[in-house]
Amino acid sequence: MKYKNILIKKHSNYVTHIILNRKSKYNALNIELSLELIDALKHCDQSALIKCVVISGSENFCAGADINELISNPDFIRSWEFIDTIKKPIIAAVDGVAFGGGNELLLMCDIILASKEAKFAQPEIKLGLVCGGGGTQRLPRKIGKNMAMEMCLTGNSLTAEEAKDIGLVNHIYDVSELIKNALQLADKIADHPVEAIISTKKLIKAACDKQMNGLADEKNTFMKLLRTRNGLEGINAFLERRKPQFKN
Repeated sequence: MKYKNILIKKHSNYVTHIILNRKSKYNALNIELSLELIDALKHCDQSALIKCVVISGSENFCAGADINELISNPDFIRSWEFIDTIKKPIIAAVDGVAFGGGNELLLMCDIILASKEAKFAQPEIKLGLVCGGGGTQRLPRKIGKNMAMEMCLTGNSLTAEEAKDIGLVNHIYDVSELIKNALQLADKIADHPVEAIISTKKLIKAACDKQMNGLADEKNTFMKLLRTRNGLEGINAFLERRKPQFKN
């Protein structure tokens, strides 16, 4: 596949760097970008050489799902679940925003590094919606029920320091040092045998993913709310850059 929305950089024989590159849209995930990212990760996973992947974004990490595409084809967000099946470790290097589906993409990565300017949020409730990419299920496992409730019920954003304090982020770096440190960490992982790397990720995920039955319920609820009067009002208000007028 020829990629239009991502860049692939071969850092070494064992580490690949994938850059989300839909810069004018803050790397918002549409069908095309989602499929390109999945294809690139699939190739890395099937490679006999690649042991670790780094994902970052051009200027911003990812502003979430493309709202215009959600209106016409909301089912495309179901494809994101493939990312959670990747056997090789994924390091996310976050600069700028990681909002909505962008934050949910992080939750399917294995290690999260951030710049001092990074911001994180699950703002779906501001559109009268719920998370649609696993946020209500993976976020509590990452940061605990109480902080997940606060993030998802307010839609407020977190700074990098706040995200690190609650366990969402592993380490924080200056913007100029972020990618270098992400690649160095990937190199350290890649020093080890691939069988041990894959097995370690599999075992740790198994310990964390024992109660993921709510994913289907989350996606069904998201689709349902997307078609309600308040859901449509939230989407239209976002596109028109005004405050939504919800009906209680």
